[in-house]
Amino acid sequence: MTKSAPAASRSYADRTLKLLWGRAAGRCAVSACRVELYVEKTEHDPAVPIGDIAHMYAHGDSGPRAIQSLSAKQRNNYENLILLCKNCHARLDGQKNRNTVEVIQQIKFDHEAWVRGSLPERGRSRVGWRPIIVEDQWPIDSLTLDAALVPDYATCSPKRINASAEGRIWPDVATDTRIALEGVLREGDVFDKRIAVFPLARITACLYVGYVLTNRPNVQLFQFHRDECTWAWPADAIVGPIPTVSFTGNKNPKHILFVFELSAKVNAEPLLCDLPDPMVVSLALEEPNTQWLKHPEQLRQLGILARNMFENALIHSSSDTTWHILYAGPAPGAVKVGQQLNPTMTPPTQLYEYIHPRHVPSLTIEHA
Repeated sequence: MTKSAPAASRSYADRTLKLLWGRAAGRCAVSACRVELYVEKTEHDPAVPIGDIAHMYAHGDSGPRAIQSLSAKQRNNYENLILLCKNCHARLDGQKNRNTVEVIQQIKFDHEAWVRGSLPERGRSRVGWRPIIVEDQWPIDSLTLDAALVPDYATCSPKRINASAEGRIWPDVATDTRIALEGVLREGDVFDKRIAVFPLARITACLYVGYVLTNRPNVQLFQFHRDECTWAWPADAIVGPIPTVSFTGNKNPKHILFVFELSAKVNAEPLLCDLPDPMVVSLALEEPNTQWLKHPEQLRQLGILARNMFENALIHSSSDTTWHILYAGPAPGAVKVGQQLNPTMTPPTQLYEYIHPRHVPSLTIEHA
């Protein structure tokens, strides 16, 4: 007979309890409820907390949404817990097929965002941002998005865009991405909207996201800092070196090649051999490196440089000119560059992905 695993302990660290109760403001996390989870003291009795600390993945091996491989520490950490009233706790656990872990995570995120937006006296700004996550085949952990937006806050849970080309062709990725982004842009006045973009996907996807967003809405971009595992900009960050721009080649070309060298050198020679007498527009750091992007000001400057590159190239473009973009740099930089492509003026633009040992065509943007 197989011996069953022991039930997980319900011991919680002080820090976990403070985060859980504090971020929930002592209320049930279900938006249709949000009842206060304590009873005020009376003349004869003390105040009494009446909330339940509920688990997303069950605290025991036989509970709802259980995963037996999780340790007691994993089951009882803040990320796996949600504060509920007894009624909502019973409903979420009793209807476990409908209330998946993903659903409950969303309930928790939405509630904590509501708390931040409703209590400006906590020292937070009143400015809210609509978060968008652009991810590849591996989902992005959204737990550090809040810290990146401080002192502002997220107005709702992140809109996740799966920009992976795994098993798909790039035109299909572009179509799905455009539909998702246009849905966000239709939410209210596009000029008053504030959109926070957290991209960690392939260059083609990031360039296309920027192209769809354009410069119309107020877009704030974030870089994932791998060493610190956070989206928050370093508090002690300084603005790094500014790239330089150069133009070479034919002044009346049928092809204009834009080369961005921020994180690495780009070997454009194989492509140049295929393009008859092109103009080459290069934006490059003297010493490209993967740690260049440390401050949002660098993204602003990159956007200005890219826009000037494209506007100057338009002077030399004709009705049969094609643009080509080779980009080696951080994901948010690609979004910023894509924002500078004018949907009504720039020629058809060919994007590329680097697949060793050369760049290969991925997606052609046919402008309006």
